[in-house]
Amino acid sequence: MKEKMPILQRQVAPCVEGCPAGIDIPRYIGYVALGKFAEAAAVVRERIPFPSVCGHICYRPCEPNCRRAFWESPVAINALKRAAAERDDGDQGVWRRKWTDAMARATGKRVAIVGSGPAGLTAAYYLGKVRGHEVTVFEAAGKPGGQLRLGSPANRLPREVIDREISVIAETRVAIHCKRRATSLEAIFSEGHDAIFLSMGTQKPQKLGIPGEDSPGVWEAVRFLQEMNLGLESGKELRLGERVAVIGGGNVAMDCARTALRLGAKQVTIVYRRTRGEMPTHEFDLRSAEAEGAEIRFLAAPLRIEPKNGRLELQLIRTRLGELDASGRRQPEPVAGGEESILVDQVMVAIGQISDVPASWHLELNGDGTIKANSETLATSRPGVFAGGDVVLGPANIIQAMAHGRRAAQAIDRCLGGDGDIEEILAPAPGEEMALHPQTKPNGFDCVLMEEAAADRRTASFDIVEKGYTREQAQEEALRCVRCDLWGVKGIPEVWWKNRGLQPYWIGEGLDRMSRERDQTRTTVTGPYSVKYHHAPYIPAEYQPAHGKE
Repeated sequence: MKEKMPILQRQVAPCVEGCPAGIDIPRYIGYVALGKFAEAAAVVRERIPFPSVCGHICYRPCEPNCRRAFWESPVAINALKRAAAERDDGDQGVWRRKWTDAMARATGKRVAIVGSGPAGLTAAYYLGKVRGHEVTVFEAAGKPGGQLRLGSPANRLPREVIDREISVIAETRVAIHCKRRATSLEAIFSEGHDAIFLSMGTQKPQKLGIPGEDSPGVWEAVRFLQEMNLGLESGKELRLGERVAVIGGGNVAMDCARTALRLGAKQVTIVYRRTRGEMPTHEFDLRSAEAEGAEIRFLAAPLRIEPKNGRLELQLIRTRLGELDASGRRQPEPVAGGEESILVDQVMVAIGQISDVPASWHLELNGDGTIKANSETLATSRPGVFAGGDVVLGPANIIQAMAHGRRAAQAIDRCLGGDGDIEEILAPAPGEEMALHPQTKPNGFDCVLMEEAAADRRTASFDIVEKGYTREQAQEEALRCVRCDLWGVKGIPEVWWKNRGLQPYWIGEGLDRMSRERDQTRTTVTGPYSVKYHHAPYIPAEYQPAHGKE
């Protein structure tokens, strides 16, 4: 950042530190505050090729770091990214003016990428467009996108958003071959590729290990979402029975539950062996499932599944929480005499998925089946073979996958004789967006709520639930950003310290040592700032929290 804008000598804001891809968040928020959405989108595109996709489904690791969480709630960073992408000027956009001119010259080198998810396509974009290599992407499915298309329901991520952003990547030296499953690394090298990037995700569902889990009517969650999404795109919608049980407590389980309701289920029960506090899903996904009618049965674990009178009897055992396990959560223990059962039409098993790496590839693996790769270069145990995304991390956030795609592109380019420089400058030179906005909102202005489809009508279709910010709402929310990236050159704005009864202080040294040390302690000792929202900015009216003041 300082190399890009040396005159400004900016601080790296906490939100940027929390973003795996290092997006210049304060700068694009600055543009949104001015109503310059195309310029904001250009800033985002300097770091990722999927601004709109990310704006829809990123789990926003940047937001818990936001200093605004000292007050009411963090700035709705991801919603502002989506607002910028939705109001971009398309093919005539600001980023397009420099995009074509920055196309690298052809190097004659060839790279193969296995998997067309966010990690693979991000790597493909930078290797082809920015570094000049010829890239071939192998995708086993009929359309590109990986889990973006196969795992994300349309009510969260519209298909046209995926298609639009992949089409930009395909404008470069990237050829995407669908219905082409990679079975042999040797064959790929023999076709003239100089390097391979493996980014095929985690597609193998984990088993429950109970009797009856292979019975007709029992779905593996990943397979269910794939068939459902592909069916909707081809006009062949799946139909389910009236009663569905979903076993699991992660984000995939929530997607399955919400999807089942949209496919005709009248009663959906999520079965989870721990309590709400231990669920790995994000709270806003859980609240959405509840708002749409899903029932959550906590402290219950499956024992067996048996066909019964044309339905499935799911037998459960009540549990209680015992000692901490390796994950840091309390281990569920069965309660004697706590057996019970429920009758359902389908059971969906959503307890996680693992990678499925062929033994014939002769790659060193981790204990959980993911590929062992160097944390910096993503190089595997085989020369010329790199790996990233979920196949290395396990099921992760889209922004982490894209960050791996960037890192892989840099490492592969260096392996092929380049310098690994994938930086792009697509936005205008720094200007009025690099100032403390005089209308920045002081303490007491909570996150601007985003309109959602009414909960009692959402399940009638796969229409998008979160409607997005209007232009005015986006600008209003952007004015909540206190621009802490500029404090080192512009000084601490009054809205930060005056209403809190503090004195102004300088980053790293200053007049008010107590205030500075308190803020630093809160970040370095207790971790990210306390996040006081549950679903921001997508807060249904019935879930709006009552915020206290610091």
